[in-house]
Amino acid sequence: MMQGFGGCLNHPRFHPEAHAPLAGLPEFGKLPIEPDKALEALLEGFLDTIMRMTGALGGAVRLVSTTGPELYLGASRGLPPELTQEESHVDLTCGVCGDAVQAGRLHSGGSAYCAERNPGTFFGGCCRGVVAVPLDFRGQRIGVFNLFFSEPRDIEPEAAQLLGSYAELIGLTLENARLVRENQRMNLLAERQAIANEIHDSLSQNLFYGRLRMSVLTEALRTGDQPLTERCLEDIGEALDSGQKSVRELITHFRSQMDPLGLHHALYMLIDSLKARSSISFEFAHPSIHPDLTLEQELQVFHVLREALNNVVLHSHATQARLAILREGPLLLFEVTDNGLGMAAATSPAGHYGLTIMQERARRIGATLDIHSAAGVGTRIVLALPTA
Repeated sequence: MMQGFGGCLNHPRFHPEAHAPLAGLPEFGKLPIEPDKALEALLEGFLDTIMRMTGALGGAVRLVSTTGPELYLGASRGLPPELTQEESHVDLTCGVCGDAVQAGRLHSGGSAYCAERNPGTFFGGCCRGVVAVPLDFRGQRIGVFNLFFSEPRDIEPEAAQLLGSYAELIGLTLENARLVRENQRMNLLAERQAIANEIHDSLSQNLFYGRLRMSVLTEALRTGDQPLTERCLEDIGEALDSGQKSVRELITHFRSQMDPLGLHHALYMLIDSLKARSSISFEFAHPSIHPDLTLEQELQVFHVLREALNNVVLHSHATQARLAILREGPLLLFEVTDNGLGMAAATSPAGHYGLTIMQERARRIGATLDIHSAAGVGTRIVLALPTA
């Protein structure tokens, strides 16, 4: 059990100068990985071990958000379910956690501030002490891990050093998870690039067929064979039209550069780009724990949502749009809504072809795509993906 905390603040592991230089505020790192269920389970295992060694009531790992000055809950143990929801996002300067992140050293204190934010039976009840240890990643502050005790604790330097070692292990775990995920994504992208090259090269066969038909067409024109001329023109036109649509769709699919940092980061970047080229007000709502999807699912979901959001910008005449990721039982829902003219009034013929491709992409990953639209009310597109 940890006893005594007073001396730990002078321990070199938790002294501000032991970290990256701070100029007023520390340099915060954006964790280049999206926590998924596997990583969450691994972090929970660390928390279980630390809690057993320290006698803590609960624990949590909080990470600096990539989208604003806040900490989001990456993993937790021992906290009531309703509290994990309330604590899913906290301000970067919030209480003991904020002190630890800002100063770059271990902090402890009572739970009064937490109890003010979330009054209930946990903070101020069974939990009266909080410990926060900063997490670093490649020299940047990326978050904090917490321990919750029945009473405020003072921890001796030796115990503080042990917590610092666990903080380093958590940082290494996040780094290893990042490398594994990034390598998987890069391998998949390399494979898709190779397939795209093969598809591109196969165009030579179509061109060769077209050249043969052109030779026949030339001879038909020379001899005045009108039926053969019309047949050749029809064959060439249909082949080019069909080939153009299918090959462009396949090349776009296989060469799409899915963001190596994952689906959430890719969607944030997509929305930022849409904001830059339109006057529409966009909102992105998503769960604190990112969905655990395969790389193929991530890619297809991204394509569907990109097409839907691009249609909003190009055709809807909307002033507001929203992308939301929701859970509904075993389904993961990706919802795009706008307050525009409605699908019938806004969609061009080319847009109908885009909707067909969206449906095909949804079917590839076992998802369904539902479109609800009314003139003057707007459009709601829901991609429902089974996850169980």
